[in-house]
Amino acid sequence: MKKIFLSALALVAAASLRAEDLVPSFSVTADFTFASEYVFRGVKQQSASFQPSIGLEAGAFSAGLWTAQAVEQRTGSWAQGNEIDLFAGYALVLAKDYELTFGATAYLYPSARPSLGELDSTFETSVGFSGPVGPLAGSAAYFHDFDLKGDIFELGVSYGVELGESVSYEFAATYGLARYDAGGDYDYTGLSASLAYQLTGTAKLKLGVHWADTDLTGLKSNTWFSIGITAGL
Repeated sequence: MKKIFLSALALVAAASLRAEDLVPSFSVTADFTFASEYVFRGVKQQSASFQPSIGLEAGAFSAGLWTAQAVEQRTGSWAQGNEIDLFAGYALVLAKDYELTFGATAYLYPSARPSLGELDSTFETSVGFSGPVGPLAGSAAYFHDFDLKGDIFELGVSYGVELGESVSYEFAATYGLARYDAGGDYDYTGLSASLAYQLTGTAKLKLGVHWADTDLTGLKSNTWFSIGITAGL
């Protein structure tokens, strides 16, 4: 999620650039993660699952695909343990290190059973703001789901440290409010700690431990771990 505000002066200056300078750069990143649980906005969706993804960034634009595939108990998992998300976003730099991001996500559930009331897809848009908050990285986002008729407000902070050239760790906290026209409103909280080890110039090993809770009656808090590899292509 990146850039750019162009002023009129910058547009005039850009006109003098050579054609090859105007070709936007892009990057492609692939990720393959295993999680002992799949928890989304504080609520457990699946048991253990593989969560591969691929993302593209080109200047201010980003897009990609993320999926969660349950390893076991597929018949007992949300939407039969098969989720595929398509997402896209555009980011504007407001000031140094501060961004305003617009996004859209299509959540697809190919194995859903509509006869049992399971939706086979939902569509969500979002707007978010991110930037430093003292020594922390902070974010605030609003999401609207057109199919579930829900509004979600989410705040997040994180703190990361690099230990030499190969190792880094990050602590993060999230608080959210989910409100739906049909009821079932709830608040949720999440905490995570992750460690990353640079394997090569473009590949990284990630280990994480996570915790989430909600104020929904009858639901317990969840603690799970994740392990994955991210690589630039």
